Amino acid sequence: MLACLREELGLNVHALHVHHGLSRNADDWLGFCTRLCQEWNVPFRSVKVEVKKDGLGIEAAARKARYQAFSDDPSGIIALAHHQDDQIETFMLAAVRGGGIKALAAMPQWRKLDEETQIWRPLLTFSRKELESYAAACNLPNIEDESNADTAFLRNWMRYEALPVWRERIPNFDRHVCANIRSLQTDLAILDEVVEADYQAVCQSGRFQVSRWQTFSEARRSRILWRFFKENEIVESSPRKLADFARILLEAETAQWQFGETSVCLYRDFLFILKQNQFADADWIKGKEVRGRLKDILQENGFFLVPHRNGLPESVLEKDGIIRTAGSDDMMNVGFLYKNVKKVLQENHIVPFVRKCWPIITNTDGNCIAIVNLTVSHDFQGFDGFLPVYGKFLRYKWN
Repeated sequence: MLACLREELGLNVHALHVHHGLSRNADDWLGFCTRLCQEWNVPFRSVKVEVKKDGLGIEAAARKARYQAFSDDPSGIIALAHHQDDQIETFMLAAVRGGGIKALAAMPQWRKLDEETQIWRPLLTFSRKELESYAAACNLPNIEDESNADTAFLRNWMRYEALPVWRERIPNFDRHVCANIRSLQTDLAILDEVVEADYQAVCQSGRFQVSRWQTFSEARRSRILWRFFKENEIVESSPRKLADFARILLEAETAQWQFGETSVCLYRDFLFILKQNQFADADWIKGKEVRGRLKDILQENGFFLVPHRNGLPESVLEKDGIIRTAGSDDMMNVGFLYKNVKKVLQENHIVPFVRKCWPIITNTDGNCIAIVNLTVSHDFQGFDGFLPVYGKFLRYKWN
């Protein structure tokens, strides 16, 4: 249909085939799609994916791989052929699996997949029977996945055994279910707006402020936390762990959690996030010293120099130096006395879990001449100098 309308609507249409490699007929399906697109003069691309279960069922694992392929496609809009029967099956499966409102709202016509891609389902108001009749009337060739007949899969069992009984027993069953789905989608949209407003209120200062979060009801606190997890791509689907997380947030002043590759730290009323691979390109975090002309190595390693009335003068930046993390014996002249660098980090309210990897600048003798983002040693300050700044660490200083 899109191919027929592309000229009239000015659409740039191309086809994407995802080859899962799960069926013995998968290569035949690829050939069918290739020939059909050639006949219709539609640009065609196929992507072969590896379906990794990772604790998922085969259907869920295949779906995950498929949607990753969709996300990687540069088109911006992916049109899928889900129809009304698919929608009803999705609703019923969510009901028997204990899905919440998001699952029960089934498939929206439009959904944002990521920052670049939207999913569009233009056929949700048409039944499978209507589409089959249309295909037959227009002599459209089609193929059927043989796994669709296997009632060992719950969706197929629902389609062939459960739903026919419901439809026979309840008049206008499909219409009633679709009305419920539309109502739930409206309710979900309102709920999302409320949660977003709550989340923005909690993050007024640009960070998650726990004392603001604590003012909400238990139900709204839970939704705000789910929003926080989604925002920061924290993979944690266990309601029990989320409840434990919420309980500690209500009681503790300082705490730290590990969710997969993400660390979450509660410090001075705010939550801070650290991803395991966030600084994968920073050699100095891995315990390596970065040596060379200071101005050069700072620039090469993602630092920038901010004008500062008591910063490092050009004469120092032109010399050789070292970027590394602070050791337990590192001292710095902070004016009238020398202080341990780690004590300076603590006094400046640097979040505890990043102090061990906070960068300092030393001369070739190993003396600390600057703590990145914070201050320059009084032994090396120059009027109208420069403060070395590492942008990725700015968020970890409490104000």
